[in-house]
Amino acid sequence: MTEMATLEFAIRFHTPFRISTGYARPGFDAGVDAHRPLPSSSLKGAMRATALRLLQPRSDVVDAVFGSTAAECPWLWHDAVPDGRWHETLPAARVAIDPHTHSARPDMFAVAEQIGADTARFTITQRLPLDEATQRTHRLVLAVAGQAIRSIGANRRRGLGWVTITCTTEELDHAAVDRFLELKKA
Repeated sequence: MTEMATLEFAIRFHTPFRISTGYARPGFDAGVDAHRPLPSSSLKGAMRATALRLLQPRSDVVDAVFGSTAAECPWLWHDAVPDGRWHETLPAARVAIDPHTHSARPDMFAVAEQIGADTARFTITQRLPLDEATQRTHRLVLAVAGQAIRSIGANRRRGLGWVTITCTTEELDHAAVDRFLELKKA
């Protein structure tokens, strides 16, 4: 077994984002947690979805890295921490327009919070032992999945949550990308 690994990621936010708490707040239909706006569970979910999209149909590789009902996840995600502070939350209105009346549809107006930062960081730490080859593969999948994410949170197609994520501990050169693409074929 090899030494336990830690991967570090830097996030640059291009637009505000919203990961809702699931609860309304006074004045908002969807609130964010201003103290923990980008939780580890959301980061892991975004990375898993990206890895699955990139490695289809190889879901066995994704399950080995991210865990499944059959196998525990050997990695632990940590919440994103800003390189300064999170920006103040801002309201954002969403409205559905009736194409016939050109006015808001009944009950289709919502005010939600959004938040952002200039930059943030998060880490993923190994929590279960892995042999050297498996650890190398997992680190590669995690680094590529992280860097392939372009948006996080809600309303990503409407301009929210656009990001650039960089793994600062793994070098992703052409050889690394080739190794990643080989995983899809295996």
